[in-house]
Amino acid sequence: MTETCRPVVCVLDDIHPAALARIAETADLRLPADSANWREVAEGVIVRGTPVTEADLKAARRLKVVGKHGTGIDNIDAAAAAREGIQVRHTPGANAPSVADLAVGMALSLIRNLHRHTEALRAGTRLKGAARSGFELGELTCGIVGVGAVGKLTAHRLVHGFGARVVGYDPHLAADQWPEGVTPVTSLDALTDVADIVFLHMPLTDETRGMFGRAQLARMKPGAYLVNCARGFIVDEAALADALATGQLAGAASDVFESEPNYESPLLAVEGFIATPHAGAQTEASLKRVGIAIADKVLNCLTVPAESRAAEETAKEGTQ
Repeated sequence: MTETCRPVVCVLDDIHPAALARIAETADLRLPADSANWREVAEGVIVRGTPVTEADLKAARRLKVVGKHGTGIDNIDAAAAAREGIQVRHTPGANAPSVADLAVGMALSLIRNLHRHTEALRAGTRLKGAARSGFELGELTCGIVGVGAVGKLTAHRLVHGFGARVVGYDPHLAADQWPEGVTPVTSLDALTDVADIVFLHMPLTDETRGMFGRAQLARMKPGAYLVNCARGFIVDEAALADALATGQLAGAASDVFESEPNYESPLLAVEGFIATPHAGAQTEASLKRVGIAIADKVLNCLTVPAESRAAEETAKEGTQ
């Protein structure tokens, strides 16, 4: 068996201890506090929210792979990585159960007015009239935009757990991949025309950026709800704040923001809005599952025989 050397793997954000232990078995693990010089030493790097820019990738002469703890890679310049011959790995679907749970939990909180009930009780009073009552998920039409890993699990919970009617919009999903109980619609307008509550579960792309701006929010049914567990910038936050303030929408929830990690948003000052700080994957099971998955993917990219690694490093040094 050919002996291999231990590659240097720098972890720039906190991940599950089980994932760190997995990395330490076969690599020289550098924790966030010891990774200030990762551009000089790392052959593999793992991030969660930390940006990895083109300048970082150009400076990281030893780097072979960037691992993203999670699904979206919008904090990594993937195009620059490809130009530099650096692989990018992520874990699509690994955190989907936890995100789907949060989306449904947010929906329940909105339609049962939990936030308003709580504030009223804190003030020593109780809600009255229409504000006192809410809805069952089973009496609402739920619309899911983006029927990928998270969207499918959200749909499963809504259909089989609550008996809700669910429609979905995803122009990239093949006809044979639609989950049971979800009725496909052919346009975003067709979905917002019928949905009492809209769930967003798509990636941030040129196509989805600003998808829910003023026009689309105005198109939603009066008194509808919006739950965003996808990405910031998909929703125009100022427009959503106005829709809530005017009563066009009855409530909204978001796990994601345009400004992260500062979370400066007009939505936080509007009644009828609830939020979490990008915490959709923050469960014990998810953190362990995603952490081990990305650790394995990064390590698999670094299992190069020692002599091959030495030859590659010599070639790189010759180009500096």
